[in-house]
Amino acid sequence: MDREPPSASLIAGRQAYAAILEQMAASARMELVILSHAFDAAVYGAEPLVERVKAFCLAHERARVRVLVNQPALAMRSAHRFVELGRRMPSRIGFRQLDDEDRGVIEELAIGDGRSLLHRETPDQLEARYLADAPLEARPHLKTFDELWERGVPAREFSELKI
Repeated sequence: MDREPPSASLIAGRQAYAAILEQMAASARMELVILSHAFDAAVYGAEPLVERVKAFCLAHERARVRVLVNQPALAMRSAHRFVELGRRMPSRIGFRQLDDEDRGVIEELAIGDGRSLLHRETPDQLEARYLADAPLEARPHLKTFDELWERGVPAREFSELKI
């Protein structure tokens, strides 16, 4: 029996994108992965999102957040709350930058527990697709993310400077 693919919700604008990320962090139990071009402060610096990610990390002993950023130097021009949270919780939140050979990857995505998927083709695209419960659709994106993560290197710009 063929399965009907789930229909995606269309998400428009940065605030709506941040609200869906917040919802994904609220419903995740084990892992939230994020791939971002420049980790836009308007999306990732929103206090409700940061508080929800913090609650996720504290509520579940094995909770992990992995963030891959294409342009970490650009992202750090406006260092924001999410990065600070990651600095305070390095065992739960990891930041890596894409390997130089993968810098052509410009899509933005978030995946919660390998089931929910938020995706837009480019960072400047105003609309994104959201699938709340679509493990079959999320799986290839998570596989690609894992491959990029393995090739990536720690994002030094996001680590705390100790002098």
